[in-house]
Amino acid sequence: MDKNLSQNSIDPQCLQQALAWEQKMLAIGGLYREHFFEAFDRQLNLLFDKPISVLEVGSGPGHLAKALIESVPITNYCLFDLSDAMNHIALRHLESYQTRINCVAGSFLDAQDFTELELFDAVVCMQSVHEVRDKTLAVSIYNNVINQLKPDGYFLVCDFICAPPNTNDASIYMTQEEQKLALLESGFKSVSLVSAHAGLTLYSAQK
Repeated sequence: MDKNLSQNSIDPQCLQQALAWEQKMLAIGGLYREHFFEAFDRQLNLLFDKPISVLEVGSGPGHLAKALIESVPITNYCLFDLSDAMNHIALRHLESYQTRINCVAGSFLDAQDFTELELFDAVVCMQSVHEVRDKTLAVSIYNNVINQLKPDGYFLVCDFICAPPNTNDASIYMTQEEQKLALLESGFKSVSLVSAHAGLTLYSAQK
């Protein structure tokens, strides 16, 4: 979750609201997307032949983190989210892996919030970019992401595309081509579409 949220969004610092939001999203399949969890898993294992460090931006309640830690050789996993409440929920879900994880509160739009973080082999992001409610800000997010990657590190980003009837607001959601162009404009290379499924895409890009 990030801080340029719509008026109908939850208070990101309220634990009760965050828990209710998580349960609602789970009920409608909005958090646990097995197709993309498996796609992240396959791609990371394909790109790296050694244990890696991972940063997840907009990490929410930690469902992607749990899926990846259980299936990818990861030395340390940093969950980066605006919401202290979401970080609290994520820590609870990831209690068994506490020696390999840490949570940081911050906005992926604010470069200053990244200043104390190390560099990572990979950055992942799932269904978070559209939360800023303005697709023109994607390049700013990706500029911050690329600065947190080690040389030749990889960014995997999954989000909705602007395609009716599900997501037809062209001010918020990028088209598939716009997603690729935003990554290229931010300085990424080897931008490739890993998967397109159910109105979402997963892109891989290298620093």
